[in-house]
Amino acid sequence: MLGKSHKLLVSRAYLLLIASAVGLSLAIGYAIIERDRQDHLDSLRAELTEDVHEAIDHIKTRLFELDLVANRIESYIAVSATPPEEKIAQVARRLLDHNPEIIGVALAPGLEITRIFPLEGNENAIGLKYWQVPAQLPTVARAFRDRAPVLDGPVSLVQGGTGYILRYPVFIPQEGTGADRFWGVISIGITRKGLFNFTDSPGHAFGLREVYPAGHPRRVLHGAPADFDGGAVVEPARFLSSRWEIAARPAGGWPGYSPQSPRLILFTLLATGFLLATLLALRHVSMKSERAHALLGESIECLHEGFVAFDQNDRIVTFNRRYADYHDRSSDLIRPGIRFRDLLRQALDRGQFPDAQGREEEWLEERMRHHRNPTRALLQQQADGRWLKVTEAKTPHGYTVGVRTDITPQIEAQEAAEAANRQKTQFLNNISHELRTPLTVISGMAAFMANENRLPQAQRLEAALASDPVDLHEVQAAAAEYRATVANQGGKVLASADHMLRLVGDLLDWTKAERGQLRLDPEPVSAAEVARAVVEDLRPQAEAKGLTLSCACDAPLLRADRSRLMQVLYNLTENAIKFTDSGSVTLTVRAEDGHTRFSVTDTGCGIEAGTLDRIFDCFEQADGSITRSHDGVGLGLAIARQIVDLHGGTLRAESTPGRGSRFSFDIPEAQVADISGHAVSTAAR
Repeated sequence: MLGKSHKLLVSRAYLLLIASAVGLSLAIGYAIIERDRQDHLDSLRAELTEDVHEAIDHIKTRLFELDLVANRIESYIAVSATPPEEKIAQVARRLLDHNPEIIGVALAPGLEITRIFPLEGNENAIGLKYWQVPAQLPTVARAFRDRAPVLDGPVSLVQGGTGYILRYPVFIPQEGTGADRFWGVISIGITRKGLFNFTDSPGHAFGLREVYPAGHPRRVLHGAPADFDGGAVVEPARFLSSRWEIAARPAGGWPGYSPQSPRLILFTLLATGFLLATLLALRHVSMKSERAHALLGESIECLHEGFVAFDQNDRIVTFNRRYADYHDRSSDLIRPGIRFRDLLRQALDRGQFPDAQGREEEWLEERMRHHRNPTRALLQQQADGRWLKVTEAKTPHGYTVGVRTDITPQIEAQEAAEAANRQKTQFLNNISHELRTPLTVISGMAAFMANENRLPQAQRLEAALASDPVDLHEVQAAAAEYRATVANQGGKVLASADHMLRLVGDLLDWTKAERGQLRLDPEPVSAAEVARAVVEDLRPQAEAKGLTLSCACDAPLLRADRSRLMQVLYNLTENAIKFTDSGSVTLTVRAEDGHTRFSVTDTGCGIEAGTLDRIFDCFEQADGSITRSHDGVGLGLAIARQIVDLHGGTLRAESTPGRGSRFSFDIPEAQVADISGHAVSTAAR
């Protein structure tokens, strides 16, 4: 016996079998390692691509904000020979309040800086003549030449340090000529941190460069030219009327292997060793078939999936407990020897498969065809709501083996992802609509003002001035009418610009909240004073719709962030006015059991119960389509809820369709007094 065993071990055929098995195992291991390395590179490239897209969105948002502010200052300069200092300073302060990384806003009529906001810390920039600064003059000249904003940087600033500067050329119309003249430039400085968010991705090297329309590089504003080579991820972008490219690559170069490679190598060696051991023990298998059969049964029972095997006559040979558990209504029917068709038919009678109801025979034949010729996995819903992935295969001896995998979490995750994708698409449609509407107004009003000589009011004023003799009263009346027309057009432009600024403000607050950077600045606040101020500000809006806006306040001082508290009350009250066509809106503030309760009650259209549960989610509205009758992008209530949460309260909503709604929140006095400006967490949202 020992001699025969020795001959088996040393025989050429057996050695060839071992060599082939080891070679195949190593080849498979190498293929797996190489595939894993490639997957790792693909994953890293996808991560870099996502980071680049986030960087592009961040830069576009920042430059859009700066361009919007510069455009508003330009409008002040264009309508007045002496630019209104206070209004320009107010616009600059708002920008600085929204973005602390702004270095300053400088006005340079005739290319000489005469004013800068804020002045403190930027005194050295006053009197700067751009034609005397060779490093900055080219971008100023390009802004003038292209009549479009130009981003410059990194620039060594006169006031010290470095930063990036948006050069915004200002051209104002010349009366009577129909042309315009170059007034100067508006320069807005911003730090590297304020413009870029590259530091959010450690271990990656980023680059930003401008390219010519033909595609070749023009100038590098961040990083080095080498950052765009070596297989770097390069994505195109377009902003400020120019083409740009943002590149990203691993700081240390592309890895030659994945983090899993050592483990896979070890696994390959272990697998090869296991294969060798298996081959050496192969001759003992026939002597231990019983033990092997028991081991097989135990292994099948330990699987996390349901397992079943059928013989050539389609009768069950073996199955595990999980397979029976997955078929709760027919588990008592599952036993060795039962035919698969008989099992299905009895299970159908018990309603085991919801998708077969009403078409049982047709469903049975389809299932049997797939069972006899399994070519792909199929999904099957069970009576308990569970989704199973059914995988079946034929063995060479005519047996059929099947695996039932519970993929309910994956199905639910897929449905949630699809819902999120639909929500994102709806949000993008809404935001595009919300931006297009005020831009259309601004464009239309600007067209009127650009062709003011065609306005009937301007023509009447010119006729009055040209009359002989000049009628002073007629001239004054024509001038008053012309001023009223200009003020009306400018008011519409200003209202549209304010709407866009509020929209951008909501988006910025949302991004802060998403990153956990929304903070409070608590101080002693009179709740009644804040409520009355909100009501007085919004009273004209309510009266324009014929509504009664009232305030009932009886509350002591509390400690809260005044501006954020007003933001919440403005949002709730404006929403109430917006969705109320007749009746009243009431803002109430009361002290109740150690809490200060704020509530806004209206007699509007109300909210359906199915929608009420979702209105505090981001981008959610009672009517989210772009054809809705009310504006908004669905961020106001989400931001308001997070502000209230940060104050230690909870924002609630009650509504009856057709009768009105009530939004309320309580601020606990003890918790509000302890607020230290910490950030609200959005991890659970």
